Amino acid sequence: MFRDYLEITRLFNMGLTAVAPVLGALSMWNIGTLSLLELFFLFIIGSFAHAYGFVLNDVIDIKVDKLSKELTTRPLVRGSITRKQAITFAVLCMIGSFLLSFFFYSELQRYILLLFILLAAYLFATVYDIASKKYPGMDLFVAGAIFFLILFGATTIGTPTLLAYVVALIGGLQVLFMNMINGAIKDIDHDKEGSANTVAIRLGAKVHAGIMALPLSFKTTGYLIETGRILLIFLPFVCFDLHAELWQIILLLILAILTFMFIYKLYSIKTFDRSRIRRLIGVIVIFMYATTPIMLSSLHIYIMLVALIPPLWFFGSNLLLHKTIFEPKTM
Repeated sequence: MFRDYLEITRLFNMGLTAVAPVLGALSMWNIGTLSLLELFFLFIIGSFAHAYGFVLNDVIDIKVDKLSKELTTRPLVRGSITRKQAITFAVLCMIGSFLLSFFFYSELQRYILLLFILLAAYLFATVYDIASKKYPGMDLFVAGAIFFLILFGATTIGTPTLLAYVVALIGGLQVLFMNMINGAIKDIDHDKEGSANTVAIRLGAKVHAGIMALPLSFKTTGYLIETGRILLIFLPFVCFDLHAELWQIILLLILAILTFMFIYKLYSIKTFDRSRIRRLIGVIVIFMYATTPIMLSSLHIYIMLVALIPPLWFFGSNLLLHKTIFEPKTM
């Protein structure tokens, strides 16, 4: 049963969401007041928020997920967890995050603001889970949830700086790409069968007789999102007082080029192969999420270590639950 609950949280990419409020806190100019305990609590709050969003998403999408033979390993689909148990678990995760937020109480007015920001993140995630398959463009809501989660982390330190807002936008665009592009390609087979109304389907993405067709408009949308994200990564070096070392610029450029290369490889798949799609998505996400900590390492070199958390978490959870590295079975 414990393993089932780990699987339903999508443990493989929990590290990505969990570091969101951590990056928000680290993006503040005055990071000297941060403690490892505070960062740990922010990581747990991010983990709870991640679990809530994905568990609720599985509860709402269970009928669509049952249309795919490859998603039978998901706990709700195979019946190892009931809908009632899943909903209870999701609510408990949300309550847990609000209880942990009390750790950052300093004065009533600031704490109320923190609660409203965290509540906004949950509201956006809930709207996405409810409407993601019904209306196109709902991916903007899950992107908004990450935006507010990062702002929550920043606000625990003080009034968010322009850099914190940029980091929040970067995080939002990363998740927008993950859902609107990566997720759409991965689920295009059963989304179409389940009459899902997503941007990908509206633009004409489809699978017919095992052959995947991705229209130019869909591919261009993905490239534009990623281009915007990369521009935001370099913006603080140009417009803010953020010093950049040559190695940072070179490393960020390499990661940007690699990300576009693997996006192209994902777009180039002709025969629908979920296993290959999962592997490529894993690589793309690792490259994407490494860029923000590397950019923020201008504030403190140790921030760069945060870039290791998502890939190590991804590999570790996959080995633990699925005996593989790049291909989580519940993705």
